[in-house]
Amino acid sequence: MLNKQEIIGNLNRSIENNKPIIGAAVGSGLSAKQAQVGGADFILALNAGRFRASGVSSLACMMPYLNSNETVMDFGSKEILPRVQDIPVIFGACATDPTQSPEMLINTIIQKGFQGVNNFPSVGVIDGVYREALEESGLGFQMEVDLMETAVQKGLFTIAFAYDESQARKMAEVNVDVICVNLGWTVGGELGVKQRTSMEESTTLINRIFKTARDVNPKVFTMVYGGPINDAEQASDMYEETHSLGYIGGSSFERIPAETSIKEITSEFKNYYKLEAENESLKKELVKKKGFDEVVGQSRSMQEMYDVVRKVADKNINVLVHGASGTGKELVVRAIHYNSSRYKEAFVKINCAAIPKEILESELFGHEKGAFTGAERKRLGKFELAHKGTLFLDEVGELEPDIQAKFLRVIQQQEFERVGGNETIKVDVRIICATNADLREAVHQGTFREDLYYRLNVVSIYTPPLCKRKEDIPSLVNYFLKRINEKFDLDIKSLSAASLDSLVNYDWPGNVRELEHTLERAAILCNGNIIQLNDLPESIQDMVQHDKKAAKAHLLSDVLQDNSVNEEKQMIADSLNQYSWNRTKAAQHLGITRRTLYNKMKKYRIE
Repeated sequence: MLNKQEIIGNLNRSIENNKPIIGAAVGSGLSAKQAQVGGADFILALNAGRFRASGVSSLACMMPYLNSNETVMDFGSKEILPRVQDIPVIFGACATDPTQSPEMLINTIIQKGFQGVNNFPSVGVIDGVYREALEESGLGFQMEVDLMETAVQKGLFTIAFAYDESQARKMAEVNVDVICVNLGWTVGGELGVKQRTSMEESTTLINRIFKTARDVNPKVFTMVYGGPINDAEQASDMYEETHSLGYIGGSSFERIPAETSIKEITSEFKNYYKLEAENESLKKELVKKKGFDEVVGQSRSMQEMYDVVRKVADKNINVLVHGASGTGKELVVRAIHYNSSRYKEAFVKINCAAIPKEILESELFGHEKGAFTGAERKRLGKFELAHKGTLFLDEVGELEPDIQAKFLRVIQQQEFERVGGNETIKVDVRIICATNADLREAVHQGTFREDLYYRLNVVSIYTPPLCKRKEDIPSLVNYFLKRINEKFDLDIKSLSAASLDSLVNYDWPGNVRELEHTLERAAILCNGNIIQLNDLPESIQDMVQHDKKAAKAHLLSDVLQDNSVNEEKQMIADSLNQYSWNRTKAAQHLGITRRTLYNKMKKYRIE
């Protein structure tokens, strides 16, 4: 029997393989077995499925009623669990069952062998006076939240149906594994109904609910159930318009009488990729996105750089990427490669500064057997390995003059000879170089060939230092925290306001690379899941203390000793405007705490 972590691991692997998560809500053992064969990731045993299996579909199947849990327990344990062994079976639990407490119900579910719990049937489908009466009598949605919280505490996998943002927030707060927007009746088929909301309206609702849930728990899986989705193509459209990771189907899978068709329909939903495997142009778009995945930043300088990359990527010209160390030059080069027509071919990198000059020529051009002492067999060089693809030369300014001459010939004629060989080898290679040195100055000093410089520098791309694009720091922090959590198995959620401000104010001589290493250190030393100022290196903390001393002249308590109330109000308003209503920075400028600032804003009705 799969445990919760194994279930979550399987779902993550499905996502990594570009496949949606698919759940099948069924009411019989045969339906469950066919859904499993079709590729479903999990089975929901719901009383609604039992109604369909009986040939009846009515409002009753959506409503909580006295013997719902008894019904599901009966067919779930006798028909479904014995027939599906390798995927989780989730119990559709009616939380408003007056015959037993949530803990008793959860214990019974575990004893019977179910691996998870779902809040269905739900009072979420009820509105109006009846719903108000249920809530007032203590039989409302909170009972479902309490049931799911008990299931979480007992270690079960939990799928929470939510019908609005409030319900999603409550479920996310008790750490359910999946928030599933329940869109109600499925359109189509003889037993279908006319949907009250369009796909556009449903998409808007889905996005609102998902945002609410992820604001509380960024790790929660997000899915959709039912609604105006009737086939795999519609589901794919929904994935593109929302952050849904998958779909749970009930009548959309079982709407055709022959139950064996469930297998084909489930398989169709499961294998309908967000990007169809057969569509080559869409596959290329995915690779392009991959090329930009690690280039983070929305500042103006980064937008200008992205624009140049897109323009030159598919043009077969040489590109020189230059900028300080740690600014992400290699990431830019990879983005160019993956956005070019050569994206399927090899991407070969060589660091000219890291290889001794005695063997650099052999690394670039290869050598024949016996070409020098130790050359016991023929070896292909980087140029041959990059044939049809891209060769990236990092720190190209470190090339020795004699290698520069041979390099120039390869660029001009796309041919060369291996070290110790006479055979002329033809190659088709795109060359992209990177440097943190001033190659133009090297040309003036005679250490770099002028003709080679102009051959390499057909288009120049500058990677700006982090100190010139500080507005990108929050985005970079979020990106690196996600990687750090995965790398070290941590759960760092964010930075405190003071620590984030200090990162933004720091000048970052080591650029993006220094920021990443700083966050790694802070995340490892952090005692909780919020990185505080004292988790950061002393150099950054010292800078903050220096800034505080420099701002001492602005202390509000000193400045306002002889000033009127109106002057105090005006000073606060001016500071807020100066820092674009960033309350943290305004408070620091005034020399008061954020709480004091909030109280004074409230006092003077500054909005």
